[in-house]
Amino acid sequence: MEHSTKGLHKIVILGTPRAGKTTLMIKLSGKEVEEKEVKSTIGVDFHVVQFEQDNIKLQVWDYAGQAHFRNAGIFQDMVQGASAFLFCYDTSNTTSIEEIDAWVEIAKSHPKFKSTLRYLVGLKVDLTSKGQQIALNNLIQKYLGGEIIQKHFLISSKEELGIDIMKEQLVDDLSSLVP
Repeated sequence: MEHSTKGLHKIVILGTPRAGKTTLMIKLSGKEVEEKEVKSTIGVDFHVVQFEQDNIKLQVWDYAGQAHFRNAGIFQDMVQGASAFLFCYDTSNTTSIEEIDAWVEIAKSHPKFKSTLRYLVGLKVDLTSKGQQIALNNLIQKYLGGEIIQKHFLISSKEELGIDIMKEQLVDDLSSLVP
């Protein structure tokens, strides 16, 4: 993978609007989320995160989920040099998983898509009913164990569930990439 600085990795968060992507980005940066201050992303937003382990530095990019931003022309510039894609869906809204296909197709246009890390991330797991989880389990099966998605995480930013596990796995996986 090409990176301008050793240990610097660009992480791109993609997914449906209101899935919790911005909150995830803030949590990955180690900051507290002020729910009143979280607004819909317009275009792109990013945070830089430094991890002591393996001297890893992340640029976490949150790409707006609205359909009109998918073709806005900024996507190719934003993903230049991406090390990982986090395809996010809202576990409390089973229709949000249906948009993952469109985001995967867009990400596939990245020339080094096959050499990037690709995670499926279910957000708002604290708001998910058992019925929704059963429906989602059936819908996400096509992504798991295939060539597109390498790992799946269930996260609750509000309840602090799964974030540390995903961060540790992300840092471990990024550390093993050849710069």
